[in-house]
Amino acid sequence: MTEIVSKVLTFFVLIGIGFILRRTNLVDDLFTKGVSRFVLYVTLPALIVDSMNFGYSYEVFSNAVILLMAGGVLYLILWFVGVVSSRILKLTGDSRSVFLYAVLFGNVAYMGYPVVELIIGNEGVFYSAVFNIWFNVLTWTVGVRIMSREAGFSTRRAFLNPGMISVCIGLILFFTPLKLPLFLDEALALLGESTIPLAMVVAGIILGNAKLSTILKSRTVIFYSIVKLCVAPVIVFFLLSVVEMPAMVEKILIIMSAMPAAANTSIFARIFDSDYELSSKLIASSTLFSLITIPLIISFLD
Repeated sequence: MTEIVSKVLTFFVLIGIGFILRRTNLVDDLFTKGVSRFVLYVTLPALIVDSMNFGYSYEVFSNAVILLMAGGVLYLILWFVGVVSSRILKLTGDSRSVFLYAVLFGNVAYMGYPVVELIIGNEGVFYSAVFNIWFNVLTWTVGVRIMSREAGFSTRRAFLNPGMISVCIGLILFFTPLKLPLFLDEALALLGESTIPLAMVVAGIILGNAKLSTILKSRTVIFYSIVKLCVAPVIVFFLLSVVEMPAMVEKILIIMSAMPAAANTSIFARIFDSDYELSSKLIASSTLFSLITIPLIISFLD
């Protein structure tokens, strides 16, 4: 328990550094975008590939298949929760699109990987990469459709993105005798290790951008944070209590269902001229309140 508290506090320190950097104007939006892209296109793929660079195991493969199927069901649950919640709030237009996207897509990459690695270890990153196949496919298809409110499916967007490409490389390493040369494996490991601190600092910068007083006064924002951080994981927990699954799979499903809004929420809101102000508030509020809920979940799962 002491070790978990210590690591959670480490998360807080890293987020606090990002918060202070933004509040003191030592970094700007250009810096944040640059670091976010570096994490998305370089360090996170390196972490995924490195975590999947080990010998084939039937048990691991079996758990991964179960997790992949259960992950699809989880996204259906989140979709249902998002639709019901938006109707309760009587949201329409761009506000509804942003709200639904934020419920469906949590920060399963920037914060999901670090939390899973904290609880399960490097093997957990492998399972997280498998689970996030759904995120990588859905965010570039269903997610785009939600934000743009246009019909259509883009195969290129769904499969030609950093997450899917790194997972495919990792699966080749997992299923075949091929292994990375030592120098390349060590380089990827070093890059991958930088994902956690960079991601946490970016989360802090996002918090630093927000006016916390306006967040706490918004009924929609507070309701969203409760739904995303509390209601969704509780629903998943109770559903898992009646279905027998490997403990590893259950832990990852609960963790991923409890992540705050994805950073993509504001990125997509900007790209498609949606309600960017609401997207920023949802990210900031859920990230802020997750500093309370995630340690509770970690303690519970431990």
